[in-house]
Amino acid sequence: MHPYSQLPDRNFWKKFVSDSPWRDLQLSDEPKFKLNASDRVVTAGSCFAQHISRYMKRVGLAPYIAEPAHTLMAEHGGNVESYGLFSARYGNIYTVRQCLELFRQAFGLIPMVEDFVEHETRWFDLVRPNVHKEGYASLHEAQADRAYHLERVKVMFETADVFVFTLGLTESWYNARSGHTYPACPGTVRGTFDPDEHRFRNFTCSEVVADLEALIGELKQVNPALKIILTVSPVPLVATRSDRNVLVASTYSKSILRAAVGEVEVKHDHVAYFPSYEIISHPASFGQYLAEDLREVTERGVAHVMDCYLSGFYELGAPASPRADVALAVPVVAAPPVEVPLPECDELFNFRP
Repeated sequence: MHPYSQLPDRNFWKKFVSDSPWRDLQLSDEPKFKLNASDRVVTAGSCFAQHISRYMKRVGLAPYIAEPAHTLMAEHGGNVESYGLFSARYGNIYTVRQCLELFRQAFGLIPMVEDFVEHETRWFDLVRPNVHKEGYASLHEAQADRAYHLERVKVMFETADVFVFTLGLTESWYNARSGHTYPACPGTVRGTFDPDEHRFRNFTCSEVVADLEALIGELKQVNPALKIILTVSPVPLVATRSDRNVLVASTYSKSILRAAVGEVEVKHDHVAYFPSYEIISHPASFGQYLAEDLREVTERGVAHVMDCYLSGFYELGAPASPRADVALAVPVVAAPPVEVPLPECDELFNFRP
């Protein structure tokens, strides 16, 4: 007898991986906790995280939308596409630092970031550059919409049962004057790049761990019962500003994120890891879930990820009735559900010359 003698098949590569079709593998281990169909699930993160809401709806689960579109916007042709992608209208959040800053703004721990630019008589929000594509009619309108957004984010975190956060990148851009983080380099999606004001950084593992621990701790203070599920996006970088080639830079970025999540997750009983990254990106998958560009994930791959997520965390039966207290957390003017488009990545704008 030795320490490996009575371990289950899943602990051995040949029994678990070599002898099984990849699609049949249940790569997510027994989770630390299970979710109920009535749980208010908040989603945030990179563009890959947009799939979660889409698949929840397919199986009769209602993702928690704390910032829905006003009914008048839908009736009068307003831009409602950015509503419902996530639980609030923050757009893609690629780094933990960006998410931490969003939380701190929402709860008044730091001032609301004022970074708005004018282009052809319309105003745009560089912290959410792709949320309102047509822009705002005035600076005041842009500021008011962001203030309302932060109010809804505060309510969202206070009333959620589960927070699913997909980490996307280590590379980011920040404002050297005020220190706030951008989801995309200014001048790519919106605004004008200023080398004196807009600076590049590539987070280290220790920095990501510190930001994750801070976010988890501060979430615990405002919502002690909140469960957290962390994932890492399997989608490689579309472009890198580092001195490495894009393939090596992608490996660095994803390795840092995966290592940081692994270090943090084991310390907290209410924090779980889900292996979307491994399902798509591990060499044992033979790249079968990648599109022709070897970067985008095919719908078949997304389906495998979401099947593992839903079967791992839920015991799915008849869809639950909406919770009575959920309605109190969203405006009474909430618009009817909007069909969620396929994920859109702000990072793609870094590919522009």
